[in-house]
Amino acid sequence: MRFLVTFFWSFLLVNTAVFIVSAVDAVSYNFGFASAMSVVTSLVIFALDAVNEDLGLGQGTKAE
Repeated sequence: MRFLVTFFWSFLLVNTAVFIVSAVDAVSYNFGFASAMSVVTSLVIFALDAVNEDLGLGQGTKAE
C-alpha cells in the first residue's frame, strides 16, 4: 500500500512541478515526460527507503 501511495503523490507532485516550470518557461507541457519523471522519482524514493532499512535507520527498526 505504501508503494501505491508513494507513486500517487510522486505522480501528482512531479506533474504539478513540470506544469508550473513549463508555464514559467513558456514551453508546452509534456505529460509523457512528466509521468516518466514521476516514475523515476518513485524508484529513487523506493531505493532510498530500502537503503534506509538496510542500514537500520528510521522508524521501521525493531527495538532489541
